[in-house]
Amino acid sequence: MDVVLQVAVSGLAAGAVYGLVAVGHSLVYRLTGVVHFAFGELIALGVFATLFFAAGTAPVTSTSVSGGRFLLAVLGGLALVAAASAGSYWFAVQPYQLRGSTVGWVGASLALAFALRTLIVAIFDRPSYVFPDPLPFRGLGDDGFWHVGGATIQARSLFVIAVALALAGASAWILARTRFGRALEAVASDVEGARIVGLPVSRLVGLAFALAGVVAGLAAVVAAPSGAFNVDTAALLGLKGLAAAVAVRFALWTSFVAGIAFGLLEAGIANVSWAGPPYREVVPLALVLALLAARALREPEARAE
Repeated sequence: MDVVLQVAVSGLAAGAVYGLVAVGHSLVYRLTGVVHFAFGELIALGVFATLFFAAGTAPVTSTSVSGGRFLLAVLGGLALVAAASAGSYWFAVQPYQLRGSTVGWVGASLALAFALRTLIVAIFDRPSYVFPDPLPFRGLGDDGFWHVGGATIQARSLFVIAVALALAGASAWILARTRFGRALEAVASDVEGARIVGLPVSRLVGLAFALAGVVAGLAAVVAAPSGAFNVDTAALLGLKGLAAAVAVRFALWTSFVAGIAFGLLEAGIANVSWAGPPYREVVPLALVLALLAARALREPEARAE
């Protein structure tokens, strides 16, 4: 039971972040029919921009950045990732999407991913960085950990879960209760009809890209202090979110649940004696690939009937 509790908390913390990334992928796909292959690198841009505004490119410690400076750095990083996400649609995706060129938007998205990766690696040349953590989690429990029976629970994990759920709730409210959200629903349902009634489709979709980038970027910033972070960490985060979204056919909020399930599965595999940490990322992705293969085999049969 103690192991189950520990696995559940760590899995929920990671899975909630995956879920927000999956929601971003699903929102982009529902609006454009495009898979944003640069999404992970855009998340990396937000995290490393926050690190740059907080402390430059030098190594930092959890006490070297004040709370006020860190808050300004987060706002600056999110503003940059919002602008980059919206720009990725207007300049890399939309021109090819309007021409109906799938090869074009795939190539442009991948080129953007490699460009962002090269830029980040050129500026942050260390193998990985420890993200500053100005919040006083070390003052909670036993140096930031609580011991419940035989389980060890990190206080930060509970904070990550709470923030991710709050971000998911806020995003759901924006999409369901605001004029902006209703306009996006109209675009997703019938883009030509939305243009006919006068909705600014290009601007709305660009803002949706920005929203997806900000939500996923903020979730990554909140989770980043839990370990070493590099551009590959963010790229893998984008891949896991995409896997969760694909598994549920880009259903918007079901993809959030799928991301949580992905995180729980990872945590469970890491604590299984026959597998362990080396397989925690391989097995879930392999299961998603198997699901897609089975789905591809079933669909021709269904069409034949």
